[in-house]
Amino acid sequence: MRVLWFTNSPCNYGKGNRYNGGGWMTALQDGITTSNISAEESIELGISFVMNDQPERVEQGEVTYYPVPLDVKSMKDKIMDALHPNDVHRDKVLWTHYISHFKRVIDDFQPDVIEVFGSELYMGLASFATNKPCVLHIQGLLSQYIHIFLPPGVSRMKYIFKDGIAKAWGNWQFLNYWNRSVYREKSILKNVNHVIGRTDWDRQLMAILNPHAQYHYGGEILRAEFYAKQERQIPQKLTIVSTISLPPYKGYDLLLKIAKILNEEVKIDFEWKVYGNVDPRLAESLTKIKHGHVNVKLCGVASAMQLKEAILNATVYVHPSYTENSPNSICEAQILGVPVIATNVGGTNSLVEDGKSGLLFPATDPYIGVAHIMRLYKDKQANIAIGNNARNIALLRHDKRTIVKQLIQTYKDVMQHDR
Repeated sequence: MRVLWFTNSPCNYGKGNRYNGGGWMTALQDGITTSNISAEESIELGISFVMNDQPERVEQGEVTYYPVPLDVKSMKDKIMDALHPNDVHRDKVLWTHYISHFKRVIDDFQPDVIEVFGSELYMGLASFATNKPCVLHIQGLLSQYIHIFLPPGVSRMKYIFKDGIAKAWGNWQFLNYWNRSVYREKSILKNVNHVIGRTDWDRQLMAILNPHAQYHYGGEILRAEFYAKQERQIPQKLTIVSTISLPPYKGYDLLLKIAKILNEEVKIDFEWKVYGNVDPRLAESLTKIKHGHVNVKLCGVASAMQLKEAILNATVYVHPSYTENSPNSICEAQILGVPVIATNVGGTNSLVEDGKSGLLFPATDPYIGVAHIMRLYKDKQANIAIGNNARNIALLRHDKRTIVKQLIQTYKDVMQHDR
């Protein structure tokens, strides 16, 4: 079976190009290429992604890679964007570039089935370049994220001027780009007959965004470092770990509010380690809380092993986002046996069964977040029990062999349906 992926990640291409050693896409590629599957189910894999200054076609091992150059708008188009900020069709000037390149890739590789990973970026335009069987693997959904892109208390004006007057223009254009991206995503989702998802949240949203698309369940393989069993070391001092990225809807402001309550009202000695690309300025300006004043330590981007070590030595893992689908950061904490406390948003309740494999709280209620943290700090038995339950569930949910078998069956179903 010849399978062509269109991804937002270069996976194993060139090895050195991988961000932070590669993520779940790299893990999935490794799972497919190393799994012991029958000859009739063997996969010849092609992977296409956006990267400048690369050859058009590279054979590396048993995988064929197709880097596609990034397209950028002309100055004229940028001016037109500024003159028509509410025109969601403005990014269509880039569509032709990507569709033509994706068609070249498809014509060269001649796949039996195509899988597109993510609807957020331009890779989904591959569905417009061919009539071959195609399935879109849902990651996030901008069509919902845009409604909470700016968290409570943050106006468009506050976001635009968050970095001062010098960068206000770029921030304003970025908000406009989000509107155009939602239009592109909805166009892509309406053009596919099959989607892969993994939460009640994405299943229900797809029933609205494209009720005609067939929904297939597909799990995700985690980074290899997190599967090995390793004993936890629950610290005497309350130690919290979180992983957060740049978008304001990831809840850094909520994290600060929880930390302030722990520091000033509970008056407990604790440490909160925050990993990832965090820009603290907007949240700290909004909340008037400086991370250094409430025991929050910004640790930057960590390797998989560094993050694993930090989580294993934490009391709890806290995920404060305002919207999500199925964050792998939660899954990585669970598979390590560390209890997760997460906001009950998006698809998190498909990952965390409240009271059994973690604790959920409303995204608007930092006091309940504090109560959950203190419960699992004081009750070591509950901490261990919930962590163990989470690990047992996560080991099944992220079983590599099962996920590869599910994916191959989905490919067969898509090919059969679209024959």
